Amino acid sequence: MDFELGYIQALAVIGLGFMVFMLGLMIDEVNKKKAIVGYILAVLLVGLGVYSYAVVAQYQRDKGEASFNKLNYFLYIYRPPQQPTSPVQPGPPLPQR
Repeated sequence: MDFELGYIQALAVIGLGFMVFMLGLMIDEVNKKKAIVGYILAVLLVGLGVYSYAVVAQYQRDKGEASFNKLNYFLYIYRPPQQPTSPVQPGPPLPQR
């Protein structure tokens, strides 16, 4: 449950960054300087959210627990360790014609 809370927190920070970006677009109609501050804050929030998402995924990888998070699987952030497969044993040689 620890990792799920970390992922939710990271995604909430990313969502907050997008909301600040939208607010900056609205403020841009009135005041350009304040809108630029909003854009910079939005970029910082999205960057912080992506960084915290990656940190939680790396911590989960180090801990070695299974991940049910499909977003990690598709982004190649965390994939569970592969089961070692047994090597294929060659069969007897085929008769020559």
